Amino acid sequence: MRILMRPHLKEENRINIVEFVRLIYDFFKVGSRMKKENSMLNGKILFSIVIFALPLLGSSIVQQLYNTADLLFVSNCAGKTAAAAVGASGLIFTCLIGVCTGLSVGVNILVARAVGEQKPDYAKYVSQTAVIISIVTGVLLSVIGLAAAKPVLRLMQTPETILPEALTYLRTYLFSMPFMVIYNMGSSVLRGYGNSKTPFLILVAGGCANVCADFLFVSVFQWGVFGAALATLICQGISSTLILIVLFCGKDGVCVAGNWKMPDGRILRKILVLSVPVAVQAIVVTLSNIIVQSYINSYGEDTIAAFAAYFRIECFIYLPLVAIGQAMTTFVGQNAGAGNYQRIKKGATSSACLCAVLAFGVGMVLMLAHETVFGWFLKDPAVIEIGGQIVSLTFPLYWLYGVLEVFSGAMKGLGKTMTSMCITFGVLCAGRVLYLIVTGFFFHGVKVVAAVYPLTWGCAALLFMILFYIYIQKKLCNVAVKTGN
Repeated sequence: MRILMRPHLKEENRINIVEFVRLIYDFFKVGSRMKKENSMLNGKILFSIVIFALPLLGSSIVQQLYNTADLLFVSNCAGKTAAAAVGASGLIFTCLIGVCTGLSVGVNILVARAVGEQKPDYAKYVSQTAVIISIVTGVLLSVIGLAAAKPVLRLMQTPETILPEALTYLRTYLFSMPFMVIYNMGSSVLRGYGNSKTPFLILVAGGCANVCADFLFVSVFQWGVFGAALATLICQGISSTLILIVLFCGKDGVCVAGNWKMPDGRILRKILVLSVPVAVQAIVVTLSNIIVQSYINSYGEDTIAAFAAYFRIECFIYLPLVAIGQAMTTFVGQNAGAGNYQRIKKGATSSACLCAVLAFGVGMVLMLAHETVFGWFLKDPAVIEIGGQIVSLTFPLYWLYGVLEVFSGAMKGLGKTMTSMCITFGVLCAGRVLYLIVTGFFFHGVKVVAAVYPLTWGCAALLFMILFYIYIQKKLCNVAVKTGN
């Protein structure tokens, strides 16, 4: 009996292996197929979105890793005062990165729409305008930042003992702003064309350069916080140079070289109208996070430590959701340009389901294993217990944030960045502050503070979803009237 069954089992395994190999082959060859046809417009919807999102996820992970390189090298080689000086500027850097990313969103949307509309000349013109804007904006941010660095650090009540080193680190870092804006703008151009892989590879190269420079300047030369900031400056310079080389010598229609024109006021206005709300949104979210952090701080050292660990652990769920949300902006932008609104509707619905399932699954695993996971960061039983209270409330409902990211990204792709800013400001910022003020009079406890996250995720997700489907349904009805169906 065993002898008769073996050939059958082997044959079945052989078929499964062949199918598996074909799937892997398709996965790695998707980039080649995209050269022949734009998978965002014609490929399998969910597969195209996920493939596009993977390099975005990789970029976020690399960003997280080498953003901590400065702190790791400084804390181990220059002492806790220097480490505190680096950490004192954390929120400022978060805000600056958010502004740079926000300013590039409009470029991504316009390029993606031009690709969908099959207007390569317009896409090239937008890309050229983006390069000019990035240089001018980067210089302005650098000059303003250098002038405001000391007053801002004092406003944040930076201790006098670390103020000189914090100022040195911040001012040196601010010289990299032109490079940072150029990289973000260039990445948005490439992603608008459907290329998310190249920005990721460039970021990896820049990250490796950052770690090597940190080792040389901080560990070997003992330059302390100045060496760490100089390493970041060099890293950003390399990344921006590489992205410009790709833009000027790119393939598959991605090339900004030749036939340069003066920036068109209409295009510049469109970019700013789409980008400025997202940049403002990043600033406002940072400010609201400061307010929420002040409420967390009022609960004492153990709660502060628990939330600090929680914010690191949630990256396992947060980063993939953000990557898919960013992919949705390009997907929707290209398909809106092509008039594929039914495809947009299917893409948003399937992506929201994927994010919800992914977030719920990973969230439940992390919740059940919270003692082990929190133990990676802290060993104090009291802190781990508080961490368990936080995740028991937030992680089972983290799928709401997945839905929020998808429909927020979709609305941006449709050009509704002002709507996105209003919802974010009204719910995720003002709503959170109002909730904390009101509940602070009647309730007290860690779970009360933690509840602000799923509550506002759900409200914002519902608003984004309703507005998205109303807009798409109107577009589909207009198409039906024009075609007489």
